[in-house]
Amino acid sequence: MVLNLFLVLFALICVALVFFILLQVPRQAGLSASMASGGSLMGGRGVEGGLVRISSVLGGFFMLLALLIGIVSR
Repeated sequence: MVLNLFLVLFALICVALVFFILLQVPRQAGLSASMASGGSLMGGRGVEGGLVRISSVLGGFFMLLALLIGIVSR
């Protein structure tokens, strides 16, 4: 019962994660330019900052549910 709930939540989070990642505007500057900028990771960029925050939270839930599914399915 719990495993089925985790699997359904996992599938929904996977779909949402793909959706929000595809909504983000690609940056052509690369990782070094984003590290060199003075902006904070969690905001200050309007809608794009919100998309990054949502993607980060969904990624965290994705990893947590993957671990829980692995533990419960034993």
